[in-house]
Amino acid sequence: MRILVAAVATLALASCTSVDSSVDSGCTSSHLRVARADTWTELREAMTAYDAGRGRTTGIRVQERGHDLSPDHGGVDVVRVVDLLDRRDRRLLQVDVWRTDDGGWAAGAWQQCID
Repeated sequence: MRILVAAVATLALASCTSVDSSVDSGCTSSHLRVARADTWTELREAMTAYDAGRGRTTGIRVQERGHDLSPDHGGVDVVRVVDLLDRRDRRLLQVDVWRTDDGGWAAGAWQQCID
């Protein structure tokens, strides 16, 4: 009888921890749009004015630049990685920068979906 009770308890516990892989969580990774502009200078100004929710952005710092920075995120070719800084030069947010199809510039914070 004890063995039967232990077996049933083990099966019940195992069923509680199983994961149904057929369920789609609807989670999709994407960029949270921070700014968009026609020129790099205008984009810099727009990023400096962005409220990251952690304090006022007062400056930017370009971390990396070039076409071989990272793999495409969300179908965009990242050409720069930029830190948005507070008045003490502390990073508030890091954003990817890419060229838009119409020749402009866009910046966004990558939001990785984790199931």
